[in-house]
Amino acid sequence: MRYRRKSCFNLCSRVKTDGRAVIAGTAIVLAFGLLSRFLSGSPLYMLRLTGISGKIPGVWFFSLVWCLWYAFLGFSFGFVLGSHCPGRAVHKYKGSLWFVLMLVFNLVWYPLFFRAGAIFTSLVDAAIILLFCVLTALEYYKVCKGIGILMFCHGFWLFWCLTINCIAFFSI
Repeated sequence: MRYRRKSCFNLCSRVKTDGRAVIAGTAIVLAFGLLSRFLSGSPLYMLRLTGISGKIPGVWFFSLVWCLWYAFLGFSFGFVLGSHCPGRAVHKYKGSLWFVLMLVFNLVWYPLFFRAGAIFTSLVDAAIILLFCVLTALEYYKVCKGIGILMFCHGFWLFWCLTINCIAFFSI
């Protein structure tokens, strides 16, 4: 009997998924993320108003990272939703429900913070996003460990964004 070493690349090796679902999930989530960003206008005014523009990386950085995250999130959503994993359907659909709720709150955060200037409301929204991200990650981890780990990584990014939102809230 040979010992098979598990690498991080086989974290989803037993999960079969539909490639069309992955492509559709990525495209849809990325499109909604870009729409949210472009409907919000330029974030420079709020960054200057709150005094945090010198404490965080530039707007180009946030735009780039958010686009990447939306692509990763869409990939994750499509991968899990298109997966054929007997015995894990409950986790797949429960995690996808948490994911959709997370995405809705995520899409609302950008206009709340940058367009409306509703800093307290966006702070509460950011905390809700982080909660739904953790719930999603826990369920997705049961379907595919690699996707669950990716969602936990997104949770760290969201925690950093929540921290920036707190700094903005306490600076006004």
